[in-house]
Amino acid sequence: MDFAKHCGHGSTTLQFLSANVITPVSRAGIEGTIGGMPFSNIHRCADQPIGDLKAQNNPTCRIETYQGGMSCCHDGKDLLDTNQENPWPDQYLEMRFKFRFYYQGYRPAMGDQPASHQPLYRLYWQTETYATEYDVPQCAPSTPPDQCVHAITSRFTVRDIFRLLHYPVPEGAVGVKLIYAGPHCHAPSCLSMELYNADTGELLCHAEPIFGKTGDLYDETSFLSIPPCLWGSPDDGLVAPKYLSLDTNMFVIKRNNNTLPHTGEMASWQMRGVVVYGEEERDFPTVISRTSLRGMNGNE
Repeated sequence: MDFAKHCGHGSTTLQFLSANVITPVSRAGIEGTIGGMPFSNIHRCADQPIGDLKAQNNPTCRIETYQGGMSCCHDGKDLLDTNQENPWPDQYLEMRFKFRFYYQGYRPAMGDQPASHQPLYRLYWQTETYATEYDVPQCAPSTPPDQCVHAITSRFTVRDIFRLLHYPVPEGAVGVKLIYAGPHCHAPSCLSMELYNADTGELLCHAEPIFGKTGDLYDETSFLSIPPCLWGSPDDGLVAPKYLSLDTNMFVIKRNNNTLPHTGEMASWQMRGVVVYGEEERDFPTVISRTSLRGMNGNE
């Protein structure tokens, strides 16, 4: 052996553990892949009160118990039973979409006249924090269908919304005003989603799927839609926007009918809001496009 100079230096963390207490040395759980895509148990499901999935031992939280959902639906994968052959080998299925966009022209602020529109921030939260999806377990046998209800909840602050999206809180911001809250759930088994100001107990938004009946635009017969909650100008027949400080505590609850089990269910809130800067700006009027409201119906 050659005697050589020690030339490597670095920093690390040294942990001291009690000799008389059992201490887990691994908290990460098991990692693996589904269809060749990584699946990690680390921080997939949040602890209460941020989320319920971990406490409920929901199968979506761990690769050992995962039953199905988005992690099985990556590009190039065929979702078939093991005894089925692919009926379209090396052949793509073609889908066509048609989009229509409505807009109003922007009028900048001039003198004492405010700008015609306010910029909207994307605000987003998952009741199924942070799994993006979850399993709805089947209710007990012989339970009447109208009593088969599975619920999950989440508690968070408005500031947490920015953290989830990895947005820095805008400098000088004191809160937000909600303009649009669109619940996202899979309509056939989704019963309702509710958004509360937990500090006041005020119900900010209640939404549930509705069946189309008339055949008119956005009310197509037998199609399901999930209407959002909207705030804006009273001149448009809307309730004035609700101010929420960054430290406002929020509570959301999602209910599903679980007569049958479901995988890959979702319970997210896709929202938009105006950022409020300073005390004096809490009551400024907010204008959004009247013609754009009908396009925000959250069709599934």
